[in-house]
Amino acid sequence: MSQDRDYIDQEITQIRFIYETLYPETPVETHMWWEKAKLPTPAVQPQDMSYGAEMMALTYIGNLRTGPQETPALPGKRVFVTIPSPRQVAVRESAGGVPWHKRPRKYRAIHALSPILAEQMKYQIEARRWRKLPARHKFSRLACSRGIFETQKMAPEGRHGGKDPAILIGLHWLDVGGAESLGIDSIQWALDAGLRVFVMVGQEGPERLLAKLPEDPRLQLIRTDRYLPRSQTSAFVSQLIAQENIILTHNHHCVPLYDALPTIKLRHPHVVNLDSTHIVEYADGGYPRISGVWSNYIDHHHVISGDLERFYKERFRVYGSKLVLGRLLDDSRRGAEVAPVRIKAGQTRCRVAFVGRMVHQKRPVVALSIIRRLRAWGKRNGVDFRFDMVGEGPYRGAVEHLLTRYRLADVVHLHPAGTDVPALLGDSDILLVPSSNEGLALVCYEAIEAGCVPICSDVGAQAEICPPETLVAWSPLQAVRDSVAVVQRLLREEGFAETVEAGQRARMQALQADPSAREVLDRLYRDALAAVAAEQPLPKEAATRRKTKSKAPA
Repeated sequence: MSQDRDYIDQEITQIRFIYETLYPETPVETHMWWEKAKLPTPAVQPQDMSYGAEMMALTYIGNLRTGPQETPALPGKRVFVTIPSPRQVAVRESAGGVPWHKRPRKYRAIHALSPILAEQMKYQIEARRWRKLPARHKFSRLACSRGIFETQKMAPEGRHGGKDPAILIGLHWLDVGGAESLGIDSIQWALDAGLRVFVMVGQEGPERLLAKLPEDPRLQLIRTDRYLPRSQTSAFVSQLIAQENIILTHNHHCVPLYDALPTIKLRHPHVVNLDSTHIVEYADGGYPRISGVWSNYIDHHHVISGDLERFYKERFRVYGSKLVLGRLLDDSRRGAEVAPVRIKAGQTRCRVAFVGRMVHQKRPVVALSIIRRLRAWGKRNGVDFRFDMVGEGPYRGAVEHLLTRYRLADVVHLHPAGTDVPALLGDSDILLVPSSNEGLALVCYEAIEAGCVPICSDVGAQAEICPPETLVAWSPLQAVRDSVAVVQRLLREEGFAETVEAGQRARMQALQADPSAREVLDRLYRDALAAVAAEQPLPKEAATRRKTKSKAPA
């Protein structure tokens, strides 16, 4: 029980910070429930004297009053929040089951007949959405009157009380993903640059990355995803900027932070806004499209691939220094020797890996179809295959179900999301990446450095890291056939592995010639700090000395 009490106290501290920042001069009465409330939360309402039956619920924790005393002339706010228990958060992480059970009956029937046919049907839907994307969604920048901003140019609001400069970093959520991984790195780079760091999260979800946040007193995670209504986010961000001397915002796929951009530009035009994007989604363009729509409110777009560079230029006419390319490279390994490709023609043992979240985008069902065919081929041709699948998510239960259905449980080893992936790739010959969509998969960098051959769908910017010999079709049916054929060539055709290795090395060298994400983001962080330092007023004595010197006779 003491652990629950400590946890609740930590969450109450979060709630206090949010509403004392949002309403610094307003009486606020916050009502809190444990795990489940009888009314929608979070919510903010005008304060009144009536209370409903929801206050009598067994899950009601109590209330918290902040701000000045309420008076008839100064009415307050009433806030409703629900504190999730650690058990609830853990349930989010272990979400499993077979995800197609709630799909229409026709889809379930097709899946029962053949899971790969069901994947083919989803691919056809995605391909149709991709063709119709420009007509269905906005691909032009929102207007932004620079004249208004120039006439309202002002010094930062003076409430921060001389606090050191800070940055606000927005993450989509705290689960494993490429954008989130870069976001965690960006937090450390901002701390290294000398900034205080505030982190907000766009939505609740699994929190596998929570433990990876740097342990630094200058870092503060703000749980707006739990305790602040979305409609209040822009006002909160504006108050936070003024209170904490925030000079930069950096958005990693966080929609509420994008929505706050007009407020930031109008009330705090000194703040530098940048974002990082990774992948164009087939359904609606995803975060790069959102980013492009808000481009007039953003000072710098950081992209991880040449494919995204072209997207911004062609779709949104973004050019020049506003668009910066920074690769997902590990600077500590820049120039390090890439391990030789491990697989050789004629070998009779082969280890194949799949690494990715268990979601549709990564297509674990397609990977299982490839594994099934490889095992059957290996039995006929004297090749002993072993398979590893790393990842968690809603398709995890589906994968376990299909392993039983395909009778593959004896040759496929399932690993949790926290597995040491570089070590696993260091023992693997092949990496399967049959994704329906990718930006530029970070795991492919790791595979090539470890001497593993990634076989990837030709989607997103995968052609920038994988040679054409190892790229397979977007279509699931064709991807299965192509992937099996590539593995067969690697194991049977003399010289093919060497050709693939040369292609991988050439692409890695080209990528390493480009600036890394750390290089470009560190420069932007330090430029913003330098600009603030240049605008700081001189101490009074120094200003007097300069004035006296200027009046001295020549």
